[in-house]
This record gives sequence, C-alpha cells and structure tokens, in this order.
Amino acid sequence: MLVDDNTNENKDSNDDLFDLSEKINGHINRHKNIAESLSRSINLFKTLLANLQSGILVETEDRKILFTNHLFCSFFSIPLSPDDLIGFDCSTSAEQSKHLFKDPQHFVARIETLLEYRQPHYNEVIETIDGKILERDYIPIFIDNIYKGHLWKYTDVTESASYQKSLQESEERNRLVMNSSLDGIVIADETGCIEYWNPRAEQLLGWTKDEAIGKTMSSLFIPAAMAAKHHAGMENYLKTGHSRIMNKVLELTAVNKAGKEFPVELIVVTYQQNGKHYFCGFLKDIEQRKHAENMLKAQEEKYRNIIANMNLGLLEVNTEEIILSANQSFCDISGYNNEELIGEHTSKFLLSEEDLKILEEKLSKRRNGVSDNYEIAVKNKDGEVRWWFVSGAPNYNDDGQLIGSIGIHLDITNQKKLEHELEIAKVKAEDASKAKEAFLANMSHEIRTPLNAIIGMIRELGREELSPKQQTYLSHTDTAARHLLSIVNSILDISKIEAGELELDEHDFSIQALVANIISILHGKALKKNIYLTSKINEQLWQAFKGDSARLRQILINLLDNAIKFTIEGYVSLQVELLETKDNTQTIKIIVADTGIGMDSAYLEQVFMKFSQEEKSTSRRFGGTGLGMSITNEIIKLMGGNIKVESTKGLGTQVTIKLTLTQGDIHNLSENVSVNQDELRGCKVLLVEDNVMNRFIARQSLDYFGCEVDEAENGKIAIDLLNNKMYDIVLMDIQMPELDGVETTKVIRNELHLTVPIIAITANAFKKDIDLYLSIGMNDYVTKPFEEKVLFEAIAGQLYSRLRAIEPTMPVNSLATYDLSKLKALSRGDADFVLNMVDIFIEHTPPTLVEMQAALEIKDYISVGKLAHRIKPSIDNMGIISLDGVAKDIELHAKSTNIDHELLSQKIDLLIGNLTLVIDKLKNEYYQ
Repeated sequence: MLVDDNTNENKDSNDDLFDLSEKINGHINRHKNIAESLSRSINLFKTLLANLQSGILVETEDRKILFTNHLFCSFFSIPLSPDDLIGFDCSTSAEQSKHLFKDPQHFVARIETLLEYRQPHYNEVIETIDGKILERDYIPIFIDNIYKGHLWKYTDVTESASYQKSLQESEERNRLVMNSSLDGIVIADETGCIEYWNPRAEQLLGWTKDEAIGKTMSSLFIPAAMAAKHHAGMENYLKTGHSRIMNKVLELTAVNKAGKEFPVELIVVTYQQNGKHYFCGFLKDIEQRKHAENMLKAQEEKYRNIIANMNLGLLEVNTEEIILSANQSFCDISGYNNEELIGEHTSKFLLSEEDLKILEEKLSKRRNGVSDNYEIAVKNKDGEVRWWFVSGAPNYNDDGQLIGSIGIHLDITNQKKLEHELEIAKVKAEDASKAKEAFLANMSHEIRTPLNAIIGMIRELGREELSPKQQTYLSHTDTAARHLLSIVNSILDISKIEAGELELDEHDFSIQALVANIISILHGKALKKNIYLTSKINEQLWQAFKGDSARLRQILINLLDNAIKFTIEGYVSLQVELLETKDNTQTIKIIVADTGIGMDSAYLEQVFMKFSQEEKSTSRRFGGTGLGMSITNEIIKLMGGNIKVESTKGLGTQVTIKLTLTQGDIHNLSENVSVNQDELRGCKVLLVEDNVMNRFIARQSLDYFGCEVDEAENGKIAIDLLNNKMYDIVLMDIQMPELDGVETTKVIRNELHLTVPIIAITANAFKKDIDLYLSIGMNDYVTKPFEEKVLFEAIAGQLYSRLRAIEPTMPVNSLATYDLSKLKALSRGDADFVLNMVDIFIEHTPPTLVEMQAALEIKDYISVGKLAHRIKPSIDNMGIISLDGVAKDIELHAKSTNIDHELLSQKIDLLIGNLTLVIDKLKNEYYQ
C-alpha cells in the first residue's frame, strides 16, 4: 500500500508540473502574439506615416528623433535617409533650417513657442524662399497625462493656395465688374428676397444696398399693378421650369424710391447654386431712348405729311424700275394720274436711247447701295420736254434686302432756261475778263521791265559814294519808282481777286515779330511828320500763329501808311488784343487808330470801293490810287475775318479787324536768310535775258553775291552754252526773241534732259502764267522788278533743294575717314600740338552733336543751323572732307524758310554717325 501510495503521489506531482508548463507556454505564446501584433501595428503605423503626402517628424520629450519620412527630408533639404536620422538631436534643427524660409526669425520663434506651451496647433501657413507654401500641424503626445514627445506634420499646399488665390481674384474681379456695370444688377433668391444690389441699381432705383438687401423685389421697384403677375411668374417657373420672360430683352416699367415710374430694359436670367434657385436681373434706364423714339415717330409722321403734300414729286419703283407708288406732286409735274402710273416702267418719260442708258447706270448704282443726284430731260403726258432734277436712293426692306429705289423729282425747266442764258452771259463776261487780263498782263510786263532797270540802277547807284545832295535826289527817285511799283502791284492784286487767283500761303509766323518789323519800317516816316507811332500787343497772345504773314503785313502797312499820310499832327497807334481762346485757335482784334483828317459818314459807305477817296482835293493833296482799302477788305475776307471803319471828320479814324488764327509751332519760326557774299560764292549761273539793261542789273547783284555768271541774249544761245558747260542754276527771262523762255525750258527738259534748276525772271505775275512756268519744268520764279534779297533766297533755296536731292552714295563707314596732314603741316613737326587738337576734337564734338540732336527734336532749326556752322571748322581741321558738304547742307537748310524735317533729320543722322566713327578711330589710334 505504501508503495502504491507513493506511486500515486509521484503521478500527481508530474501532472501538476505538466499543467504548470502548459500554462507557462500558453502565457509565452500569448505574449508572443501580443508582441507580434504590436510590432505589426507599429510597422503599419510607420508605413502609414511614411507614405502620407505630408512631411512627418516624431520627436521624444528630449527632442530625439523617433520617426521621420522621406517627404520631410525633402522639404528641409536633409541629405540623409529617414532611418539614418533616428536618434538625432533636434534641439538646433530650427536654426539649421531657418534659411529655407522667407521669414527665418519667425520660423524659429514660432517653433520655440509651440514647444513651450505644448498645445496642439493646426493649419499654420509658412512660406519658403523658393515660393512653396507649407501648412504645419503641431501635435504634442501625452501618455497617462505624461508628456512623451510631439509630432510635426508639414503639407505642401502651394497648388491649392494658388487655386484659392485665383478663385478669390476671380470672385473679386467679378464683383468689380458687376459693381462697375452700367446696368443695374439685382440678384434675388427663389422667394424673391434680394441678395445682391450693385451701385448702378442704387443710382437707378434710389435704394441703397443696405436698404435693399433682404427686401423683396416687389416691395422695391416693381409697380403695384405688376406685382401679382411677377409673383405668379416666379411660382410658375419654380414649378414647371418654363417662363415667357427668361433670357429675353423686355421693356417694362419700374418704380424708384421716390415713387416715380420710368421705362426700363430688363433681362432676367436664372441659375442654381447649392440647390437653390436664384434670379438675376439686368436693368437699364431707357427713358431718354424712349423719348427719342417718340420724337422720331413724331418726326416720321411729320415728314410723311410733308412728303404727301410737298411740291417735290416722290416716286417709288422696284428693282426693274416698275412704278409702285407716286405722290400727288409727281402726278402734277408728269401730267399722269396715279392709276396711269402704277405698274408702268419709268422709260415712258424718256426721250431717247441715251436717256435709257443713263437710267440703267443709275439703277446699277442703286443695286450697289449708291445714292446720287442727276438732271435729265423728259416728256410729260402732253409731250412737252421738261427738265427734272432727280435725287435717287436705294430702298431696302426690314431684312436689309434691296427692293428698289426712291426718287425725289423737281421740275427745273425754268432754271435750265435761265442757266442757258447765264452761260451765254458768262462766256461773254469771261471773254471780256480775258481781254482785260491780257491787257493787264501786257501793261504789267511793259511797265515792270523798264521799272526793273530803274530800281536796279538806283540800287547800284546807292552803293556808290554820293554827295548828300545826290543821295537826296536818289532817295526821291527810289521813292517815286517804288510808288509806281506799288500802283502796279495794287492793280494786279485787284485783278487777281476778281479772277479768284489770290491765294493765301499759310505758314508759322510770330505776330510780335511782324508788328515790330512794321513799326520799324514806318517809324522814320512818322518821325519826319512829328507824329507819335506806337504799338501794343496783348501778352496772352501765342508766340506763333499759322497764316499768311506776308498778306497780313501788306494789310497793316497799308492801314498804318494811310493813317500816317492822312494825319497832320498827333499820333498813330496799332493795338493787337485777344478776344477769345478756343482749343487751338485765338480770335484777335487789330485796331489802327489815328488823329488825322477823318472821313464823313457818307464816304464811309464807299470806303471799300475801288479807286475810292473821300474827295478830289484830298486825292491831289495826299496822293494814292484808292485801291488799298479795297484790297485790304478782300484779303481779310479771304482770311475769314472782317474789317470795320469808324471815323469822324476832323477828329480821326479807327479801323478794327477781327481774325481767328490757328496756333502755330514756335519751333518752325526761323530767322530770315541774310544776303551775304559767302552763301552763293562760286555758284555758276547762266543768265538768260534779252534786255541789256536788265542783264546789267542782274549781273551786278549776282557779282555782289560772288556768283560766276555767263550771259545769253536769247534761248538759242543759252542752249548752246548748256551743251558745253555745267551750271548750278539758270535765271530765265520769259519774253525773248529767237526762242522765248518757255520754249527754251522745254528744250532743256525734254531734249537736253538736264535737271539744272531754272528760275523764271518775269514781269508776268498772273497765276496762269506762274502755273505754266512751273508745269513745263521751271523750279521757281522771281517777279520783276526784284529785290536782291528775294533773288538771293530763290537761288539759295533751289541750290539747297539740289543738294538735298543727292543721296549719299557711300555707306557711313566709308565716309568715316580723316586726314591729319593739314594739322601736321600746321604744327611744323610738333606732335603735341596735333595730339592737343585731337583731344579738343574728341572732347568737344560729342556734346555739340548731342545739342544738335536735341535741337532737332524740338524743331529749333535756328540752333541746328548755328551748331552746324560751329562744327564745320572742326570737320575741316580734321580733314573729314566727305562731310564738309553735309555740314554746309544742314546749315543752309536750317536757315531756309521751307524746312523738310525728315530730310534734315537724315542729314544730321549721317553727320552724327560718321563723326562718332571718326572719334572712335582717333581714340584707337592715339590712345592705345
């Protein structure tokens, strides 16, 4: 039993150990499963964090890295892998990374603040220096309320931020557009309550935005009579989706805050947003348009009545010229009644096949939409030939299709008879005028030719050393000759005015300079009579006007000369006042007043008549032709002004002129070309003149200019000379034996094919003569007797035109050469002298060129000419021979009265370009 009992005890012990072992194995297996599950969870969590589209960093409480991912490393430009970073200390990571951000100090300070307070913070936006926008989350980690570390999450929101910004800008843009709209814009929800009310709606309807928002449309601007229809229409649309007014242009009545009803144009559209219906209305005030339409309807009705009752025949035809309708007046002038006309072809009125061609031509024009007027001979019902004036226009239907034409007809038979009679009278008058013109042309030539010699001889004699007594005789002779010339000129001016040939030459001029010049001319004459001559000009007048200064000068000299002539004692004054300034015009008043003999009221009525003077005794005492005031009056009319004369017998006269002048360009005002011996020196001139005395006079002036002159007594001799010698210019008389000036010019141009400038020296001053000379190839003309200055300007102007027509044949680079041999010879072997001269040229030339370019840009041609004159010696000294002509060309053109800005600019560009290259070459040679 003992053995057995022991045996049983041993068996029980073994069982207990086995059970214990099984329990222990079970616990171990459970812990392994838990560990494996925990490991899987951790790996899953790490994989999740690693693959998030955000940069993740998990730190311990002492800022050691527990975990990070590749995106975080990328954001912060960390070259290590996430696994290599585990355990790294992040205490100084903010300082190390701050350079990546736009506001580095704020980046560091913000991290320190978050770590200090350990409060979760989400969606904080920071911006990197490369333009990325990151959104940062900070999440502290607590386990059993014990701080164990924190998690940083960085998400790249650049694209979504950009989209959000674009969306905001789009919304702002739409809001600005709607607020700036010229239409009132109102948006209401499906209940009719207003949610948007733009500024234009405030203006149209009177309610402010704050007053309107939340109110219903019917309570604000829909008239009470229309409110029920409005509500019913909205409800019907919301139920059925159909509406008769949606997306259509409607004309309705609205009411404003003041209770006034007015017409509006309304367009209503609908849209859905967030499951709700919205209605958007665009309102436009059409009160003025409706008023205009009503006025137009009234006008149409009025004109319809006028057309029905007027004395003009109205005819409507189709595209085949079949009559559709005619008014009573057309029936009256044609002799047919309405029934006889409707359905007939308009050819029933025509006289011949030629008239039918005219009608077809007019019909073709109507098809092309052309309106015009024409006269045509027709026959009426009685067979009488009548003349009709027809104004025809195409007729279109509402679709813009041509359906025929409408013609207005006026019987002008009586006028045509009168025209025929007037034509006969006109031919007779023209014949008489031509006879008078021919007579005046002959007389002008016959008087001017000897007068040219007289004045020329006086001019030449005045250059001699004369005794005081001889000088007095010469002065009186010159006065008499010029008086005779002024008479001839006055008669010619009257003839030109009558023939309609007097034309204005508009250009920029200074009225201040003009008045000063006139006063200086007449000052001596007034001084001799002990008369005070004064002038006064309003300071607000522009410095430059556009007009004919020569004709204005003629007017003022005539008026002042008359005032001085008819004033025994006292004063003569000239005032220029400003009446009005508008845009680019000024209206001025010119007053010439004197204390002379005056005129009675009866004579004032005929003061502007030709050959009119107050009384015979006055004419004999004071002289004159009586043409001055007539010419003055006609010129002022041609200028668009008016003249008024007020006078009291024995007390004096006041003449008032009103003119409206256009503003000119002050930069186009240029100095007059002065006559000197250098400008034309060496010019080769061929003088063609049959009159010995006139040749002598012209020769003296040309010698005085320094010209080289050859003479020819007629055109044949001139042609022989031109065949054997080159000339710079030809001065051509017109009336000569053997071959006159006109025929000679034709030979020069058409047979010899020469382009030499030809200036006509003529006693004929009529426009038809001048036009003839220019049409056959002459370049300019000078009227005998000529002033030396006029002849000089004509020659200089043509020579300049000749120079500027010759374009440079060499490129800029080829002209940019220099020759210092002249300087070296002048230095006598002194190299320093040559170097100093080169230094001066290099230093002073560029500023001069800059000044010239600046002067050209503001059209200060006077300064351009002076600068060209200044730079010319430098060009000579440096041996830049190819540019010498260019500088002279610029100087001459800048001083001329007819300046071609574009051509002058080209010449200056050529000069500046070449001189710049020369300076560069000199620098390379002497400074390297």
